[in-house]
Amino acid sequence: MDGFYTEYSAENDRYYRRKGFFGMAITAIRTAIIYVFLIAALRVTGKRQLGELQPIELVVTLLISDLASVPMQESGAPLLTGLIPIAVLVALELILSAIMMKSHGVARLISGNPIVIIRNGEVSVRALRRLRMTMEDLLETLRQQDVFDLRDVQYAIAETSGKISVFKAKNPPQTAAVPLVSDGKTVDWALQMTGIPLKWVHKTLARHDCDLHDTLLLAADSKRQYYLIRKGEKSV
Repeated sequence: MDGFYTEYSAENDRYYRRKGFFGMAITAIRTAIIYVFLIAALRVTGKRQLGELQPIELVVTLLISDLASVPMQESGAPLLTGLIPIAVLVALELILSAIMMKSHGVARLISGNPIVIIRNGEVSVRALRRLRMTMEDLLETLRQQDVFDLRDVQYAIAETSGKISVFKAKNPPQTAAVPLVSDGKTVDWALQMTGIPLKWVHKTLARHDCDLHDTLLLAADSKRQYYLIRKGEKSV
């Protein structure tokens, strides 16, 4: 009897090992099929880099990635349960793209319009509020494009992809002004870099009858040449 149970146990062990091996093999094959299918789908839809996607394209990409994970994780689910929804999304994306190419109104409704944030060195507070962007966000984006002074900018436009395009002025100032006050808060690193004392900032704001919390931006260079933008107003 002991020999029978030993032989039965060994047979069971071999069975489960074979089953586990075949299960892993099937999962690998399903993953490879989905991988090829996704590459083909993205090639058909002409997807770009993540930062260049329109909102509708980003939604489709996220949905495709979520749907693709289901048949890879659930080996018992039919492979078509993941492939068919992906194919439907790709078809809808192609149809919607064709409609947007023919109808400017639909394209504007889906993707929106570019928004001018800076015109001739002047910041549009209304555009910042519409984009839900702080002044510090804008300045950081400009610094990433080697722009450290708003007066260097002729136009800054928020594209529908979320990126900001900057057109530099032809005759920028010789010295760059850095933000001393941004969104109602002092910028410590800028004060240390320029050597401008905090007392000068408060005196300058008082000269224009402007409170610190009402200041969208106060920028100055090392020569203390400055410009001030109140919240809801243009630069002075």
